[in-house]
Amino acid sequence: MRALRDIPISQKLLVIIMLVTIASLLLSGLVVVAWDSVLFRRSLQRDISTLAHIVADNSTAALAFDDRETATQTLASLRARPHLAAACIYGSDGAVFAEYLRVGAGAGCPPGAPADELRFTSTSLIVRRPIVLDGRRIGTLVLLYDLDEVYSRIRQYGQIVLLVLLGSSIFAFLLSSKLRAIIAEPISHLAEATRMVSATRDYSIRAQQLSQDELGRLAEGFNKMLARIQAQDTELRKALLAQEAALRETRKIRDSLKTTLASIGDAVISTDADGRVVFVNHVAQSLLGRPEPDVVGRHLDEVFPIVNEFSRAGVESPVTKVLREGRIVGLANHTILIARDGKEIPIDDSGAPIRDEKGDIQGTVLVFRDVTPRRRAEETGRLLASIVASSADAIFSKDMNGIVTSWNKGAEQTFGFSAQEMIGRPIAAIVPPELLDEIPRMLERIRRGERIEHYETVRRTKAGEALNVSVTISPLQDPLGRITGASTISRDITERVRAADRLARLNADLERSNQTLMLTNQDLERFAFIASHDLQEPLRMITAYSQLLIKSYSGRFDSEASMFVGFIVDGTKRMRELLSDLLEYTAIRAHDEEPPQLVDLNLVMEHVRQNLKAAIDESHAVVTNDRLPVLRAPGGHFQPLFQNLVGNAIKYRSERPPRIHVSAQKVGDELRFAVSDNGMGIEPEYHSQIFGLFKRLHGKKIPGTGVGLAICQRIVERYGGRIWVESQLGQGATFLFTLPDIAVDFVTGESK
Repeated sequence: MRALRDIPISQKLLVIIMLVTIASLLLSGLVVVAWDSVLFRRSLQRDISTLAHIVADNSTAALAFDDRETATQTLASLRARPHLAAACIYGSDGAVFAEYLRVGAGAGCPPGAPADELRFTSTSLIVRRPIVLDGRRIGTLVLLYDLDEVYSRIRQYGQIVLLVLLGSSIFAFLLSSKLRAIIAEPISHLAEATRMVSATRDYSIRAQQLSQDELGRLAEGFNKMLARIQAQDTELRKALLAQEAALRETRKIRDSLKTTLASIGDAVISTDADGRVVFVNHVAQSLLGRPEPDVVGRHLDEVFPIVNEFSRAGVESPVTKVLREGRIVGLANHTILIARDGKEIPIDDSGAPIRDEKGDIQGTVLVFRDVTPRRRAEETGRLLASIVASSADAIFSKDMNGIVTSWNKGAEQTFGFSAQEMIGRPIAAIVPPELLDEIPRMLERIRRGERIEHYETVRRTKAGEALNVSVTISPLQDPLGRITGASTISRDITERVRAADRLARLNADLERSNQTLMLTNQDLERFAFIASHDLQEPLRMITAYSQLLIKSYSGRFDSEASMFVGFIVDGTKRMRELLSDLLEYTAIRAHDEEPPQLVDLNLVMEHVRQNLKAAIDESHAVVTNDRLPVLRAPGGHFQPLFQNLVGNAIKYRSERPPRIHVSAQKVGDELRFAVSDNGMGIEPEYHSQIFGLFKRLHGKKIPGTGVGLAICQRIVERYGGRIWVESQLGQGATFLFTLPDIAVDFVTGESK
């Protein structure tokens, strides 16, 4: 763009038009070529994918009957597609079953990966499709289609775009060469008029107006502006003559006020040659505690009483001294101004004579200021210096070249260098060699006025020991606000860093231990599942042959032998029940992999009643429930949960017919369920034991495996809930458990 800036506007218009035209045509052509390539690839992808499905379906029979010749003939029909480089059928064992290779293709069969895919490479399209028979995958079809057709199409479209671009550019050049004069000629006339006015300062020159468009209105406006400038120039010349006369009259007054206005930011009092006040500014009125009428016209000594801060002796007025010596004078230190209300204000001031053109003293000007803020700042500085000196942190400063300018006791204790050793030396003396590049980066940030807070790094002591430190660096400014250096607070955090490292190592060890424990639990669950499943078959054989022994040799055994065989049958039956419950216990985690679904607990209770119908009828039990919620959760967990709780209520009944009720309510962000019965109850000391695996309270008097409540506890804890029992012996029991609020529908209703 810099090259276009200085060329004539006619050429500039021609270049801009041509660049815009060429860029637009080129971009349009590229978009057309790119879009056609995308559409063609998509079309080719659909075409080859469909072809792969057809060939795979036609090859099913040949692969199923190991007919390589038929499969080869099927693939050979693909030679009608000249860009199909290779087609291969792989068996279920991954070996090539049949193949077709295009003449001169060069490449053989692509690898027969088991995964199905359709993907482009830089030179080809690879399609892998399964060959399926009766829902079972028996092989894989792989097609390799080269992309020469795609690239040939792109080259063809590119040539067309270039020809269109060349022709359009020539036409645009010829047309713009004729039309550019419409804009360039008026601008040239206007530029020439501007140049002549600037060179001659002749404001009577006018630009030629060639049209009524924006350029014509620009020329018209330029001419009107020249007319106004011409009129204003005439008036200005007249005003300058009048101003020169007025300046001569006001020069004497201007010289008298010049010194007074120079110090207007402080308190200012001006007097005549007799020491009487002729002017007092607002700051001086405030410090004196007197309004202007009470000051002007009175002698300065009457309104400006000053004494020594310590001796309380009067101090000579600076105006008197100026009038006597004819020079600028200042007050001594520790001078106090006593205001009208008796308030004492520490001040410093200076007085200067006011002279006329002949050098005679016409009066004086007194400039003074309240130094209370400065004294407070000095006291604050001394306090801060005391804090820095006594701080346990290392506090030091350096200039913008990295040279140390101050070094406190904390820095001496932290780094081992004394102030005499470090002041005047580069701060790099405490920086490890590998971190020296930190210094220029920090100084650059300080130059930008940035503050660096709690930057953790490593520094080196005089003895060569590495220290972990937390550094806070602030820029130091002079009274004009210029950054002249940096103040650094460095805190030793070595112990904290070491403790963090130790904690990180302990956390890593704990993570590895947790991972090992998780793998061990998974192995134990897998072992229990396999063991409980595989032991079912031997138990069935023992039971069957024991029963067959009783039937086949009925009457041949004495009573003791029959009793022993009965023990075998009962033992194997209990063993099968125990393994079945153990299998269900270990299978709970398998349900976690099920996708969440809507679980209507009311339907779950109906299934529980159907499964326990024989026990319900036998015990004359009545099982009711409130309106229960619909949950979103894996479906396999809740039927064993409720069936174990309801089944236990029937099993551990009292002499009365069982009455069992299931209810649910929302408590905070939880769902709380309760299964209540009127059974024999549980003593409080056993409330926590009964949820243990294989824990039973009634021995063999009541059948069971001691796994049911352990299953319930594991299901509830899988959702992050808890389960407990509230019961007294002989007063029934209520089993309660909580679940997170995963209900999607929960409307309380009548019991059923």
